Amino acid sequence: MSAHFDVSKISFFGLDDWTVAVCAWRGCCIEVFARAEHSVADCLKALEKTGVTLCKDARSPAAITRLRALNSCIARHDFGHHGAKAQTRIADWGRVYETRAFLAHGTVKATRNGIVIQHRTFDAKGEKRLPPRQITRLSMLEMLAELEEAQSRLHQQLGHIKAIAAKMKPVTKSKEPGPGSSPG
Repeated sequence: MSAHFDVSKISFFGLDDWTVAVCAWRGCCIEVFARAEHSVADCLKALEKTGVTLCKDARSPAAITRLRALNSCIARHDFGHHGAKAQTRIADWGRVYETRAFLAHGTVKATRNGIVIQHRTFDAKGEKRLPPRQITRLSMLEMLAELEEAQSRLHQQLGHIKAIAAKMKPVTKSKEPGPGSSPG
């Protein structure tokens, strides 16, 4: 199930329970990440169906790795000149995607003026507690709007890639001759 929220219905500045609004906002952000991940997965599946060779990372359990695999695949093909624009949209999404971990895995505390998010990461060496992030109510709305815009643009551009791939086999970009090699 995918729930699409109207952010204007979340009371960011009214007298309603602020903690409920914080949970709704966080849910909206996570929903946007999920929609982008589905757009990437659908595009990878469509490309594979048309015979485009994908690298093994296209089936990675990590969403960011699948995004990089899609970017790599698109870099090798023209897609009716939509490839470069798709790569720009992927890069734009990659920048906002950096907020996913702390939104999804951090602890969120509602404050009078916004929220504080505390996140910690784990690696083979242990735990690392990251500095808390304070976000104002207005910045929360701006963040959600930025996420939604980047996701929407990514989805639209990947739609172009899927449509072109369905009509024709993508033309592989010609590679520049290496230094010292003779032409032709």
